[in-house]
This record gives sequence, structure tokens and C-alpha cells, in this order.
Amino acid sequence: MLTIVNNEEWSGIQYRFLESADLLEAFEQARIEHLGVSDEWTIAISSRTIFDLEVDDGNLADAQFVTVEVFDVSPDYSASDDSDPVALTDPLIGELAGTTGVDWERC
Repeated sequence: MLTIVNNEEWSGIQYRFLESADLLEAFEQARIEHLGVSDEWTIAISSRTIFDLEVDDGNLADAQFVTVEVFDVSPDYSASDDSDPVALTDPLIGELAGTTGVDWERC
């Protein structure tokens, strides 16, 4: 069972890819499950955690700025773990960036 995250405690984290990244291709190559909601927005499941990922400018096939929110957390993640959502979102962005070969930074 996943735990719903309190949105007041876990706000979206913004990232910038240093070059345009095809996140749709990255999800496929990294075998990260995702459900496209629109050209700019997808829901991703990685490490049994559900993320809301939205491209701030452009679309998922040509992304540079994205915002990632933690929607549901793996039951393996306990309340005693780091309460900073960056501990969950950085690995996801790092995996996508590594798959595409594009560097990234947190905004």
C-alpha cells in the first residue's frame, strides 16, 4: 500500500536539463512506467513511488525545465526517513538524465 503525501509538506521541485531532453524516450529506455496525461504532463512510477512530472516549457519529447512532485510514497519509505522530497525526486531526474546523456541541475 502506498502512502499519500501531504502536499503542504512536499511541494514540487524544479529541475533544468542543460540541453533539451526527450523524456518519453528516457522513460522507455530506463523502463520507468509512466502514464501520459498530456504532451506536457505524465505520472511516473519509480522505486514504488508515484511522481507527477510536468514540463514547464515545451513538451515531454523536448523538455528543458520540469517540475516533479511526489504523489504517493513507497511503503519502504518510513516517516523516519528524510522528509525532503529531493531525496526522492533527484534519483528519478538523475536516471532520466543519465539515460538521455543530458546534464541537469535543481533550480
